[in-house]
This record gives sequence, C-alpha cells and structure tokens, in this order.
Amino acid sequence: MPKNLAELAHAALTAGHTQGAATSQAVPNHLDSATEAAVADMCIRDGLGFVLLFHRRKDGRFAEELYFSTRLDDGSWTATEHLSGGVMGIEPTNAPEIAGILNGKSLALFGESETELLTGRPQADDGYELLRFYELLVDKEASHLDIEKTSSEADPGRSRIHKSLISQVALLALFPGERYTIRAMVRRETGSYPLGEPYELTGSDPGHVADSPAWDEDSSMTNPES
Repeated sequence: MPKNLAELAHAALTAGHTQGAATSQAVPNHLDSATEAAVADMCIRDGLGFVLLFHRRKDGRFAEELYFSTRLDDGSWTATEHLSGGVMGIEPTNAPEIAGILNGKSLALFGESETELLTGRPQADDGYELLRFYELLVDKEASHLDIEKTSSEADPGRSRIHKSLISQVALLALFPGERYTIRAMVRRETGSYPLGEPYELTGSDPGHVADSPAWDEDSSMTNPES
C-alpha cells in the first residue's frame, strides 16, 4: 500500500491503471468512506507520465494533486514529482453535483494550467517545453473519449485514439502547438457513438511547430480500431 500521494501516483503508472481494471488497495480508483486518496486519471505522452489524484484532506475537504514521472529505457518510471494541486470546488464522488455543472453537456472544462517541463524532445528549446494541462468533466454515461489530433502536422494514420475513463474527470496534456478535438463516446452493442458536442483543446503557443506523436497507445489510450 503506498505510504503517500507520490507513491500512489508511481504505483498507478507502474500498474498501467485503467478503467475496468479491478480496484485494489494498492491503486484505488475511487474515493469512499474507507479511501483517503484515489487515482482520477492518467495521461502518458512521449515517455512522460502524468497522474491526477483526488484525496480527502484532514479538514474533510476534497483536493486534487498532479504528479509526473519519466519512463526509463527499461520501461520503469522514475520517482514521481509534484506539479500542482489545491482544494477542489466540487465533491468528486457526488455524481448529481457533477451533472449540475455539466448542465446537459457531455464535456465541460474543469481545470487548466501550464507548466514548463524538461521533455528532452528534439523540438524543445534547451530540452524544455511549456505543457498545457486540461481537466474535463465527463458525462457519467460516457465509456471513453475519442481524441482526434487536428494540428496541421497531424499524421492521418495516427491522428485518432481512444482514451478510457477512470473517473468523471479526464486529464489531458498537450505539447506546444497541438490541437485536439475531444468527443465523449458511449459504447453500445452496435458500436460506439458520440455523446453530445465535441470540445476543442489547444496547446501553448510554440516557437515553432514540429511533428509530435499522439498519446502513447498504452495505459489509458488505445487505437479506435482495437
């Protein structure tokens, strides 16, 4: 059992935690009366792993924390580092409260931030890039997100992926210059269908736009054809 939030974030990346996996004591994916912290979502981009955690503070209020790690050549993850966090304006376990904020929409912006990180990518100045993070509230009926890259340099063969949902809050990390169209999807016996209107996301303004891969196709991301 992780001793703190940093260890919980690292355990989530190590386990490749996704929706549908059995909840365990090591990597809980929802808050309840017996759970003080849980994984809300993960996002893995080009060897960088980001984990959004929800937890209950000692004063009883709910808070969120964003951690990140780097994947090593052997597939393991470095110790996670804290990026940001704070008290939440909603109770993440309260579905009616989330529905009230969505107000009939399938997606709604819940949070947005920017952080300069050492990515080590060839197009990064001195190895650093300004990443933009989005948190989206998602309708409880959605089974996954359809994520389509609409940047001018997008590779048609890799421009669309599916992201599984762990909770009703989805975490997405964008590199500079990237643009994505996000759609909440519902899975039926006859296939998957859009739920409500799409949401457009953009990365920070780049010094120059170079080709970059879509989200890793492990963890919470898969090809639509799979």
